Amino acid sequence: MFRETLTTSGLLATLGLAPPHLPGRLQAIQQLATRHSQRQPQTAHPGHFLSWAAAQPTDPLLGAALGSLAKLIDIRRPQDLYPDARRYKRQIHLHVGPTNSGKTHSALRALHAAHTGVYAGPLRLLAHEVFTRINAGQVAPDLPPRPCNLLTGEEQRVSSPTAGLTSCTVEMLSCQQFYDVVVIDEIQMIGDPFRGDAWTQALLGVQAKELHLCGEESVVGLVERLADSCQDQFILHRYQRLTPLRIADSSLKGDLSQVRRGDCLVTFSRNNIYALKKAIQEATNLRVGMAYGGLPPEVREREAQMFNRGSQVEGEGGYDVLVGSDAIGMGLNLKIKRVIFQSLHKFDGRNEVPLSTSQIKQIGGRAGRFGILPKTDQSTAPDGRPRLKTTEEGGTIGEVLTLNESDMSLLRHSMAAPFEKIHRAVLKAPFTTVEGLARRAPLGVRYSSLLELRRTLTLTRPEYAIGDEKNAASIADALQHILPLSLAERDLFCSAPAGARNTLAIATLQQWAHAHAHRRQVDFIGWLRHENIEQTIQSIESSVKPNSSSTATSSQPKKPNSKNQLRVERIHNETLLRLESIHKCLVLYLWLAFRLPESFVHFDRCQELKLRTETVLGIGLNSIPLIHPLFLSRVLLPDKLLGVQKLS
Repeated sequence: MFRETLTTSGLLATLGLAPPHLPGRLQAIQQLATRHSQRQPQTAHPGHFLSWAAAQPTDPLLGAALGSLAKLIDIRRPQDLYPDARRYKRQIHLHVGPTNSGKTHSALRALHAAHTGVYAGPLRLLAHEVFTRINAGQVAPDLPPRPCNLLTGEEQRVSSPTAGLTSCTVEMLSCQQFYDVVVIDEIQMIGDPFRGDAWTQALLGVQAKELHLCGEESVVGLVERLADSCQDQFILHRYQRLTPLRIADSSLKGDLSQVRRGDCLVTFSRNNIYALKKAIQEATNLRVGMAYGGLPPEVREREAQMFNRGSQVEGEGGYDVLVGSDAIGMGLNLKIKRVIFQSLHKFDGRNEVPLSTSQIKQIGGRAGRFGILPKTDQSTAPDGRPRLKTTEEGGTIGEVLTLNESDMSLLRHSMAAPFEKIHRAVLKAPFTTVEGLARRAPLGVRYSSLLELRRTLTLTRPEYAIGDEKNAASIADALQHILPLSLAERDLFCSAPAGARNTLAIATLQQWAHAHAHRRQVDFIGWLRHENIEQTIQSIESSVKPNSSSTATSSQPKKPNSKNQLRVERIHNETLLRLESIHKCLVLYLWLAFRLPESFVHFDRCQELKLRTETVLGIGLNSIPLIHPLFLSRVLLPDKLLGVQKLS
């Protein structure tokens, strides 16, 4: 086992065990590995082996190399990576409860009362929302406005140079500054294999008197253990849902004519979303909006606002119904009366897999939001159907159901089940580990190999898990041929928000990294011309009526042979996908411009195009081609899920 691990991981090369010394030293390592496995089989991990082997009598050069490497990869006490935070005995307040329980509201009140503080959320949408609410005095009726700045990976807004409060994304939270109060939202993300390390770093490393963590019941035990490891005070606050949530007695039985105003249908591929939008409009004559992960957050927010405007009162404009993916589960304030799952399975890139209990509960819990739905005493809607009753506080009784009856039993089981406990916080060894491995490696070693070595060798405790760096490794391979780039520059580019499967983003990143490597300004204008960005945007903008001042008309259902009020040409799905990719590239440029301003100088031009692309995407969502009837019938069949394209 150890021979295979050590050989395939490239560990021998990092130890400098190249020919002609390899045979003898490999034999010594094999002998040590055999002895270690026999004596301590429960610690069969390369990191444990290195720590043990370094203490064994062996070749002095080999022992020194093993000892040095063992020290480098040992982070069994990750809290010690943050000595400044360890100077304080922090109060860690954990606010847990279901969706719509007021837990984040309580934490934001504590933030508002602080002299200095920061809100850190998982999405720039959430950072924007908190930034807006604090500045506008909308945290609570009894709290006045306060200056608050905004900081995300792509944007910085300064309300006041002396503002004591900041709203940011978790990855932008500084561990170098002291705060009175820090709010870390969606703390259950600490277990996410791709982004969880940002929450772990925030929890262990931020300097503050008080940390207010908001999230699910699933993290209580883990957060308490981590707080204890930091010798901090742990205080638990539990919340109950503010408005009732009920499971419907039955599904819609596949009948989309039963969809009504205020409903949100949840499905998990673009084609399914497009098909359901058209089918609902044809079956009900209701206006339908869309929100899914591939859309820019700003477009999703705009679609949500249109739904909130139209879903409550007829004739107010906007959308009556929303069709979305699991993107509705986080970051959007939605006035949903009923959440209807088209399916309880999701395509994960390889297979159709069931949604987790946590996903079902979080998405289902979006029904019946407290304090944002109007009061009503009507018992029936104008069409004679029963209307959901409202609570005295102005919230509504939320309802959760499925499109097909075959999914109802799984829905009932999942909504009643407790949250699955999160036992491990995701961790990533610091960049200094990569630097140390690089110093020990032969010249020319691939950066992706160094990342894999860090993942393989990092030694930590059972309450931590090493994060997934496959996307970063794929970017590293795509940039491997680009010289000269320093190790730190490669690390920066590999951390950039570019999906490895987005061919346009990767090709663009290669081009921009090459320019930076040769200390040239990135030819952003040339890139725009090459990709026909301006022409694509202008062709759609020019199709809009000059006197069309309201986007609300775009939400009207398209009837056969009727004129499109925006007079836009039908935008095919491929064009929408390209617009989404273009937007991701523009966000990528802004992200890099914040960090490498000497190479990425067209920040304002890029920001302008980003906003225009978001507007064009909003238009495009309302001019989707008709869905072929055969495809539509397959979407609506019970127990069918078309995993056509992952929404990422």
